[in-house]
Amino acid sequence: MFPRVILRGTMIKKSQQKKRTSPCNYKERFFVLDTQNLKYSERRPGKKPMVKGCIELHRIKCVEIVCTEVPIPCNFKYPFQVFHDNHYLYVFAPDNDCRQRWVRALKEETKHNNLVAKYHPNFWMDGKWRCCQQTEKLAAGCHVYDPLGCASKKPLPQLPDPEMRLEDGGPRMVIALQDYTPLRDDDLPLKKDQEYVLINSSHCDWWAVENDRGDTGFVPSTYVAVKCGNNFDRFEWYNKNITRGEAEELLMNEVKTMWR
Repeated sequence: MFPRVILRGTMIKKSQQKKRTSPCNYKERFFVLDTQNLKYSERRPGKKPMVKGCIELHRIKCVEIVCTEVPIPCNFKYPFQVFHDNHYLYVFAPDNDCRQRWVRALKEETKHNNLVAKYHPNFWMDGKWRCCQQTEKLAAGCHVYDPLGCASKKPLPQLPDPEMRLEDGGPRMVIALQDYTPLRDDDLPLKKDQEYVLINSSHCDWWAVENDRGDTGFVPSTYVAVKCGNNFDRFEWYNKNITRGEAEELLMNEVKTMWR
């Protein structure tokens, strides 16, 4: 009986560095998850994709999102991890929804495996785990692993006092990257491109923010970006290679075209 395909899509993988001398690099791969394996291939123009790796699902011991504060050095900014055969595969999805789909699907297919009791929620970097500072790569994890849920759904910390602000000399602003519909009573809805005051960012998954009406609540940290200077690169409409005058001329030409 042939395996059934569950998910497929393009993501970026980090080299697993199975040897001490292995280079650290990031490569775009086409991933396919079926009922037996997780495969990733290199797509070549005009040629058949070349399979670069295959992980048998029964060998997987943990699948979970990675919560980190370190800059992500590739274009896809939403990492998750697959622990198998004493190796860690780090995969980077293009958005949070994509990451959650893959994590949920992989967990569903591996929930009856011989799983770990605890996992590491942050990266292994520079010879240590960033979450617990252990220097043994195969050291037991520091967070309880939930094979049925996602790390982003773990219990939230207490909502900070609305009067509390980050100690940086003034309020910090964040901009919503996408809409968010609250899942809990203490969540706050987000509207894409609107600004919010950042109250507390100590929790890796959920930040406390305040809207323009003074309402406070939690939002997923991956749904917002800290506003800093003229940081408009995250918006689809922004083009840094043209002047304001050129942008206005393009806009006026488009309006004239619409009314012809």
